[in-house]
Amino acid sequence: MPSSSSLSKSQLDHLAQLGARARLEQLQAEVAALQRILSGKSAGAPAAATKAPHHRRRGKLSAAGRAAISAAQKARWAKLKAAKSGPAPAARKRSRMSPAARKAVSLRMKKFWAARRKAKSR
Repeated sequence: MPSSSSLSKSQLDHLAQLGARARLEQLQAEVAALQRILSGKSAGAPAAATKAPHHRRRGKLSAAGRAAISAAQKARWAKLKAAKSGPAPAARKRSRMSPAARKAVSLRMKKFWAARRKAKSR
């Protein structure tokens, strides 16, 4: 074999391409063998049978289709709510504080906080 210094650049490029193609074929054969092993196929099976499966694309829903699904779901929820709850519990009625009571609370709190401030300043 001639030394690399005696070959021209084009000859070196050609030899590099041949070597790269040979190595690529070796690697492809190894990949095919590994795929056959992983998929449980025999060594004699062709590598083309181990293609990745195509995934089904989902279509877009029309506005009418979305509305129908929404209405059906709302009906299911309404049925579930009706079965789950009986009559609604009566809301507790809050008693209102009269203006006089509010003023009494205000005076009491003012007195309380004045005593606190006085105790703190001592």
